[in-house]
Amino acid sequence: MNVVTGTGAGVLTIATGTTSAHHPPRLSRTTREPSDVYREGLKRCAQVPSVCRATSPRPSSGLTFARRRHSQSLDSPYLSRPRMKRRGAVSYDKNDAAAEYIRYLGDTLNQQRHVQTCTPLAELPANKLVSLSVPSRRHSRRGSIQNHTSQQCYKDLLKGSILQRVGAEEQARLIQELLRKADHWDFDIFAFRRVTGGRPLFHMGLHLLQQHHLISYWNLDIMKVMKFLALVESAYHPDNCYHNCTHAADVAQALHCLLMEPKLNSNITPLELLAIMIAALCHDLDHPGVNQSFLLSTSSYLASIHGQTSILEQHHCRATKAILREVGLLDHLPDQEREEIISLMEELILSTDFTRHKTFMATFEGMLVSDHSIDLSEPSVRKFVLKIAIKAADVSNPTRPLEISRTWSEHIMEEFFRQGDCERTMNLPISYMCDRYTISLPESQSGFMEFCALPLYKAWSKLCGSKLSISLCKNVVNNKTWWDQRIPKSDSEEDC
Repeated sequence: MNVVTGTGAGVLTIATGTTSAHHPPRLSRTTREPSDVYREGLKRCAQVPSVCRATSPRPSSGLTFARRRHSQSLDSPYLSRPRMKRRGAVSYDKNDAAAEYIRYLGDTLNQQRHVQTCTPLAELPANKLVSLSVPSRRHSRRGSIQNHTSQQCYKDLLKGSILQRVGAEEQARLIQELLRKADHWDFDIFAFRRVTGGRPLFHMGLHLLQQHHLISYWNLDIMKVMKFLALVESAYHPDNCYHNCTHAADVAQALHCLLMEPKLNSNITPLELLAIMIAALCHDLDHPGVNQSFLLSTSSYLASIHGQTSILEQHHCRATKAILREVGLLDHLPDQEREEIISLMEELILSTDFTRHKTFMATFEGMLVSDHSIDLSEPSVRKFVLKIAIKAADVSNPTRPLEISRTWSEHIMEEFFRQGDCERTMNLPISYMCDRYTISLPESQSGFMEFCALPLYKAWSKLCGSKLSISLCKNVVNNKTWWDQRIPKSDSEEDC
């Protein structure tokens, strides 16, 4: 006879089978209304003993509970059976470290993310406005990075809009006009953020992957690429003043310019290029807006997971691998190539740990002063230079034009000061550079440019010897001079 086997989007599926005393026939929608079954399910739920209700999983609806009550008795092994080994794309095997981290990300996020996946604006009708309605952009991260599928997003693609004044065609034109300048160092990432409606990482990442022909070379699924970029952008905390998706997009664009240096561009392989692009986009993924010392002093769960060194960078790596696994962006590649890409991406992200800056600089300067020139045809040498490149892109703010550099300086210091305010509230020692009442913004920026940014870019200029690398050093000097002029003078200096 026909029995109900499951529900879909407003449809009950019917299967043929036999009934027994323990499995009475379930009701179909043709014999009873869903509302009646729902009310009956709620009534039976109220009659179940409290102990049973406490140990059984909470029913998602009265209809679901009614099906379970029809097919199982109270002494059924259903309530005591072991948990499923898999649920969707997430393994429940305790030995699966990547899957454990996926669930860990879902459990520790304390705020709901808004993911918006959309097709390139140029491909949409000119008379349409692009957005997703609020319900389709909200999702729960229980056990998975992304519970809803991309198809569910696209069903509601053209309903409603956040672009009430600018149509899709005009926005696409503005985005493309700005992206034409992405090869130039004076690219204004803040203007790009405004034009993209707060989604600079999605559009910049898609542009750079296409610019370097990585999507076609690696035969990447464009839907998975867009879903990956949307998830990465949503994993950055918008409340962070500095470590947000705008910073990630800015680092990716700076790295793109550095990789266009002739000496490096002629030697880098497609595998290395894909790995470093993913690393640039994800190098601060899920950054909490505080530094490592704060995590250690507050006994953060990140410190308990990743140990005492490179806590944030290890977290960025694991979060990136979790999203790659969830989306399946590289699943079609051979195992060896996929592992090489992920391994190199992990090394590049770990190299952005600023506590290791002096070690990297000592090695890099030692290579430059040695008798033998740096041979970029050697994979090990090229890998180290790529680490230097992503470090240079990560601290590229002092090399930007003054207005852009000044804005970034204010953003990063405000994030430091917020950490200091939090430490003051918690009666903790205030971390270095985090006390807004004692730290001078001009002095801090001048010192950073003199002791960190300028030596790094001088060494990079010595390696490349290009017009771009020389101009970057000049920008650092000019910006430092501007900040030096705003350092308050002491009384003794004024007397002189």
